[in-house]
Amino acid sequence: MLISNFWHVFAAILPALVIIFYVYKQDLFPEPKNIVFKTFIFGCSIIIFLNLVLTDVDNFAQKYFEGETFNFFDSFIRAAFLEEISKMIIIIFFCTRKDEFDEPMDGLVYGTAASLGFAAYENINYVLHFYNEPSFEIATIRAYTAVPMHALCGIMMGFLIAQSIFEKKHNYLNLVLALLIPVGIHGLYNFSLSSSTISKEIAYLILLIFSVRAYILFKNLKKKQNQSKNLNKKYFTITLSNFTNAATTVLLIMLGLNYLISITL
Repeated sequence: MLISNFWHVFAAILPALVIIFYVYKQDLFPEPKNIVFKTFIFGCSIIIFLNLVLTDVDNFAQKYFEGETFNFFDSFIRAAFLEEISKMIIIIFFCTRKDEFDEPMDGLVYGTAASLGFAAYENINYVLHFYNEPSFEIATIRAYTAVPMHALCGIMMGFLIAQSIFEKKHNYLNLVLALLIPVGIHGLYNFSLSSSTISKEIAYLILLIFSVRAYILFKNLKKKQNQSKNLNKKYFTITLSNFTNAATTVLLIMLGLNYLISITL
């Protein structure tokens, strides 16, 4: 199947590879290619975890939610929370444990690699099966929408994880935000495309706003790299315990918002 649709598969993964190459080149002290590649592959493997849980999650959603409440749950929890927490596990428990993770820019590189590993695999499925047949149209549309959205989530997540590790204060807050903000970006992007109550244009506004934010982040971090080659001191270690607490906090926030949607819409 993949061989017979080689050009469609190539079109599906090309946007992810282009963005990763761009991000990798922003780092003045490049990360080892083998670690970046492994991070990308681990990102692809997220689908294994999702396949184990999504049937039960879908059954739960269909049983208890409908209308806009269902759309919110599907967008913010079923898609955004589960996918983003999977990426976060890779970044924290694989990437940050490496000695090479020694400056804030590294968070952006590894965050992008993990996110786009998943996005590339997901994109193959969309390109091959969305119209029940391979489609270059879907590949083109998603090259400018869903794939960059995943990249921006990874950039923000990686940056905030790095802030949690390398900054002297607000370490736990940055850890919570490292999941909350990507879930918010991802969820609102999806919700705006599925909901009848808010404009679909919000999805494209999100892409614009966070593309500008990502550009500023890269510009500022490259400036800091130019100023000094000294390694950044790590002030905070992300343990399984504080990761679990942060993830639980974000999940409870999303469930609380889902409840508010159920009583207001």
